[in-house]
Amino acid sequence: MTSSTERREGDDDLARQRRKREARLLDEHIADFPELTLADVVAEVLAARDTAPGTLDVRGYLATEGHGWRTIEAVVGYLDRYPLPVAPTTRGPLP
Repeated sequence: MTSSTERREGDDDLARQRRKREARLLDEHIADFPELTLADVVAEVLAARDTAPGTLDVRGYLATEGHGWRTIEAVVGYLDRYPLPVAPTTRGPLP
């Protein structure tokens, strides 16, 4: 029988492996612009989302910026796993 401590340690190891995998993924250079990493493009999307009014069409935005489908799908896949937090509003405090 597996104890709860062993499961937690296994979960911690699995979480650590996932974090390492995500870090490697974000550090990869993209084919469209070899000087950029996936993390750079994700940061660009987050910045565009924060400055654009309304909802940002990530695929459309990246296509307009000249990124190919592989980069677009990698960024969208990453953002699907880690949803964007709600953008701050400039409307002031809630009533």
